[in-house]
Amino acid sequence: MTYAPCISVRDTAASLAFYEKIGFSADSSTSRPGDDIHMLLYKGEFVGMIYLNDDLKKWLPVLADTPIGFAGMFYLAVDDLSGAYEEISQHAEIVKPLTEDHNGQRMFYFRDLDGYVIGVNEKAALEGSDLGKYAESAS
Repeated sequence: MTYAPCISVRDTAASLAFYEKIGFSADSSTSRPGDDIHMLLYKGEFVGMIYLNDDLKKWLPVLADTPIGFAGMFYLAVDDLSGAYEEISQHAEIVKPLTEDHNGQRMFYFRDLDGYVIGVNEKAALEGSDLGKYAESAS
C-alpha cells in the first residue's frame, strides 16, 4: 500500500516553478479549470500532487477552514475498497462517503486522530485508468 500526498497551494504556477527549480517535474494533463491539480514527479517517479487551494476545498469541503500548509490529503490504494470502507468506517470519521471522480475512480475519505484526511481508492481501478502510470511507479 502506498500513500500519495496531495498538497494545497496558493498558486500552482508558482509552486510548479519552484519544484522544477529543485529537480522535480510535473504532469499537468489532469488539470482543468475548476480542478487545478498536477502530478508531481521526482526523477521520473510519482511522489504526490499539487492542488490549487480553492479547488481542493471545493472537492473536499471538510478542509474549508484548514489553512494552507495543513490543507490536503494523502491517498491510499487498496485491493478491496468495499472491505476497507467497512473496516475503516467502524473506527474513523468518514468525511466523504464512497464517491467517483471524473476519471471513474471510486474512493472515500476519512480523518485520522490528528485531523489528517486520507483518501482511499481501489488499486486495480487506479492501475487500469489513465492515471495507472503513476500507480506503477509508486509500487
